[in-house]
Amino acid sequence: MRLFLQFFALSDRYERKARLLPGLLLAVGPALTAGAILQEVAQWYTAAGAAVGLEFLAAIVFGHYARARGRAIEEPLWATWGGPPTTRWLRPTDSTCSDQQKSKWRGAIRRLTGMTIPASIPEGADATSIDQSIQEATRQLRYAVRGKPHAAIVQSHNEDYGFARNLLGVRWLWVMLSVLCVAASGVAMLYGMKPHAAFAISLTVLTASLLIAFELPNYVRRCADRYAESLFAAAMLPDPPAVTDGGKPKSESTDRQ
Repeated sequence: MRLFLQFFALSDRYERKARLLPGLLLAVGPALTAGAILQEVAQWYTAAGAAVGLEFLAAIVFGHYARARGRAIEEPLWATWGGPPTTRWLRPTDSTCSDQQKSKWRGAIRRLTGMTIPASIPEGADATSIDQSIQEATRQLRYAVRGKPHAAIVQSHNEDYGFARNLLGVRWLWVMLSVLCVAASGVAMLYGMKPHAAFAISLTVLTASLLIAFELPNYVRRCADRYAESLFAAAMLPDPPAVTDGGKPKSESTDRQ
């Protein structure tokens, strides 16, 4: 099973949530609609097998496309926010967070990465160079906290953001596919079939896709903010004490010279 997931690049939890899940959402309407229509002319198990196969194969294809679209829209999306929150909140001129809070974050980043983020704009520097310094420092911060037990929430919030961003990139494709499913159900009725289940499923998916499509931009930004908060919070937490072979935490020496 692991080799199967690795073949489709789905062995990583982030890939399964951020890439496969959007693909599954896009594929569910066509797969269920096709299965419900096929049931009118074939045995139920044939229709069910066709629906499952279509769902899986379409989810893989749509998942790759969703990741590509998510990455493509990320920079323009950040531009509408004034930059990603991990950069914007640490700017000397940004007022989203207090100076005291930013000072604590800068200290934690310096402790973990050895990189200094300026508290004010140095003479001769510009906003672009400040942003570059912040981005390089936060990139190193992500490497520094990755895999640490107290930073597990950072990974979870990163997965949430990746899923929301990728789904945002394909939201109108999702709506278009849902419209086509409703149309296909209508055409089947014109040919004398009775795909009532297919019509109900496709209409439900269309309604859900429209509601989610309009809410997604705000949701993506909330996910990005939550990720930034958890990343900076993890940076400020002390590392847990190392555990010895006996299962007890190591204690610092109290010897004095």
